[in-house]
Amino acid sequence: MTSSRMLNLNQFDLTIVGAGPTGTLAALSATKSLHPKTICLLDQRKTIGKPDHCAGLLSITGLKRLGLENLPSEVIQNSSVYGAKFYSPSGRSFSVKRPTPQALVVNRALFDQHLLKLVQKKGCNIRLNQQVKNIHFQKRKQKLHLYALSRDCLPQKKIIHYKSKIAIIAEGQQGRLSHSLGFESVSSKNKLPATQVIVEGIKDLDQSKVEVFFSNKIAPGFFAWIIPLSDTSAKVGLASQKGNAWKRLQYFLRKYSLTKKRFSKGIIKKRFGGVVIIDGPIKRTSTTGLLVVGDAAGQTKATTGGGVITGGIASTIAGEVASSGVKANDNSREFLKKYDQSWKQQLSKQLQSMVLLRKLVNRLSDKSLDKSFETIIKNNLDRIISEKGDIDNQAEIIFNLLSNPSVISLGFKIIPDLFLKS
Repeated sequence: MTSSRMLNLNQFDLTIVGAGPTGTLAALSATKSLHPKTICLLDQRKTIGKPDHCAGLLSITGLKRLGLENLPSEVIQNSSVYGAKFYSPSGRSFSVKRPTPQALVVNRALFDQHLLKLVQKKGCNIRLNQQVKNIHFQKRKQKLHLYALSRDCLPQKKIIHYKSKIAIIAEGQQGRLSHSLGFESVSSKNKLPATQVIVEGIKDLDQSKVEVFFSNKIAPGFFAWIIPLSDTSAKVGLASQKGNAWKRLQYFLRKYSLTKKRFSKGIIKKRFGGVVIIDGPIKRTSTTGLLVVGDAAGQTKATTGGGVITGGIASTIAGEVASSGVKANDNSREFLKKYDQSWKQQLSKQLQSMVLLRKLVNRLSDKSLDKSFETIIKNNLDRIISEKGDIDNQAEIIFNLLSNPSVISLGFKIIPDLFLKS
């Protein structure tokens, strides 16, 4: 770093690394206490929201919790998702549905850009095309020094030097920067490659229901999904612990017995990939001068891979704690651990229960998955899921189901999968 040319010395109270949803929500939260001009967002991308790598299914209750209930119409692709339909490997199925819409399907690129515009309107500093490579804490002056490679200047190496009292790391699933700063990384084995396409010309599509397919042949370690955009178009994708996700998705579209007829005349309009995190959160998300939020902190739902709402809740808390630390002139580890305490109080039970369910489901063979579906259908457990299920708050329904006598009986039948499978 020292050998590179130093440009544009900048000093802020709060610097946020990453301008995705968690970064922008942290900034919006901080502006409630800090002057926007003392806040800076840095992101290595030239255009926020690209590349697109998310299914964009967001709960309405979660959006309201984040103060995002009034999204622009151009961001919303489907506002009529009332429930979901689940399929076992052999084709057994059950549906859950509520009388009111439960989720929105959004264009993630436009969603991310909308949040960035909100930050811009507040007056925060936004610096794109700048990749933060290193952060150093100067103990004597209690300041952070951030060194960002200006991608505008490539192939020349020009480093921009920032100073900040506190920084929030919202860098996404790669977590390279946070790991270099001593934070735990999300396990690579729990980062599943995912691929998704937008398909037009699909048969027998219900715009009000998301469809979820469980099969170790199709998507071992996760599931395949169909998220409707209209009566004939949808986002179709899967994540997998094994093999090539794109090849598996092609099989799902063209050869899988439960879906091939529905996609026989389907046309793929767009393809994109990403990563699904099924691990739990890292143990420590703060230290002197630094907070880690979102995917880098593992604040995602292991059951569905979603992280916009849960990461958004945590990043809102991070913005509050960081701004309090600035105002108190205290960026100590002791002060900033209030962030850990607060987000864990609100989210830890939910996230850990989802990890438990994910681990249990991932141990099941296709035969045991079919038995599980048979139990749910035979004992009308889908009614319980419909009544008490929540996309973001799954702990209650998970423990209700696991304590149900019929599920306990099922557990004895599939013991070899649960406890003897290597």
